Amino acid sequence: MLGNKAATTIGPESWRNSTLKGIKLSQTIVQKSDKSCDVGRSLDPLPHLRDTVAQLSNDEIHRYTREVRVIVAKLRESLLDTNEEIKALTRGKEALEKALEHTRKDIALNKDSQEIRVSRPARERVRFKMESLSQSYIDILINTFFL
Repeated sequence: MLGNKAATTIGPESWRNSTLKGIKLSQTIVQKSDKSCDVGRSLDPLPHLRDTVAQLSNDEIHRYTREVRVIVAKLRESLLDTNEEIKALTRGKEALEKALEHTRKDIALNKDSQEIRVSRPARERVRFKMESLSQSYIDILINTFFL
């Protein structure tokens, strides 16, 4: 039903004209206000100084944050390297302890063998050259590890 009419008018035409005139006047005032604000900003150094100081502070914070991130990355890498070194040293320590345990067992076995040879009858006792060498070797090991 409203489609038949080209334009719908509300109120008298004088009211419409005064409203349009008020809108245009308001737009002009807003434009003048924006223009004077822009001129004021260009003439007043304080807002520019505040913006500059804020930008410098932000740049300094950004630089500091980057440096901290680099340091954190280096510390993490150092921590990983240290952990790997600790693992390697622990494996080496375990290998040394195992070798020491085997050496102690060998020394005990040699002592037992010597005691058995001493308790043999005289006709079965034959001195071997290796016995004197093994005894000197045992003495060195005992002095090294047990003293």
